[in-house]
Amino acid sequence: MISRTASECIQHLKAFSPPPTLWHSLPLGRRSAVLILLHPNADGDLNVVLTMRSNGLSSFSNQAAFPGGKADLESESPFTVARREASEEIGFPQELNESKYRFENLTELPCHLARNWLVVRPCVGFVSHRNVIHDGVGVDISEFLSVASENEVSAIFTVPFDRFLSAEKGWYKGTWMDWAGLRWRQHIFSVKASASDILPESLSSPKKQKVYPVWGLTARILIDAARIGFAKEPEMEYIDKVGDELLISNLVRIGELGPERDREREMATKFSDLFDKELLAKL
Repeated sequence: MISRTASECIQHLKAFSPPPTLWHSLPLGRRSAVLILLHPNADGDLNVVLTMRSNGLSSFSNQAAFPGGKADLESESPFTVARREASEEIGFPQELNESKYRFENLTELPCHLARNWLVVRPCVGFVSHRNVIHDGVGVDISEFLSVASENEVSAIFTVPFDRFLSAEKGWYKGTWMDWAGLRWRQHIFSVKASASDILPESLSSPKKQKVYPVWGLTARILIDAARIGFAKEPEMEYIDKVGDELLISNLVRIGELGPERDREREMATKFSDLFDKELLAKL
């Protein structure tokens, strides 16, 4: 059986009710979703699946990330987008072997605004064995994951989920910084590579990274998800609010986040030039 802590985490995530979101009404080109894929390890505790993005990508190359990407169709839900992208990037089947595995959509988290002004909807899922007595509690992700798109993914690795609440020296460092006029907490986690990491099959002698730095929006989402799941405060300083729904709704209110994307202008825009100090303090 999974541990009591893992079971309680799953129940907390199932019970979480995200606030209203504009994700479904945004222009299609602004919508994206990521999959926070949880699975039990051999001890019955929860691990989370992450990837390293390939060097050749035009955005966020060589950075740790969740599997995910942009919506293709107006009718797609965030979970549909996240599952499709996970299938394309890391080979996670959209239809698992139901006689062996169970997949649950646990919850969706509030949307975040990425640096490139895409609106990211995190979707939390949990994969486990149906027959724990026969197959064991731990799910070996290498049984069904692979680097399906080497143009997008250079490695797949898995990390104990609760570690993203820890500020242990050598594992975590953080600093406060300014992001376009907003106070932003930069978190950096140093994940040591292991023999169980999944690398591209085409590389006969892959040059493996010794450490995967997990930072930026990915790190913030991990902390938010772990806070909700484990119902615990993290050891590090952090931004108290979960997601950027208020920022997103106010950008929409003033006519931003439309169908036409001007990446250069958007990346250079300061929110402090768009909103007054009273609103900025809430964002």
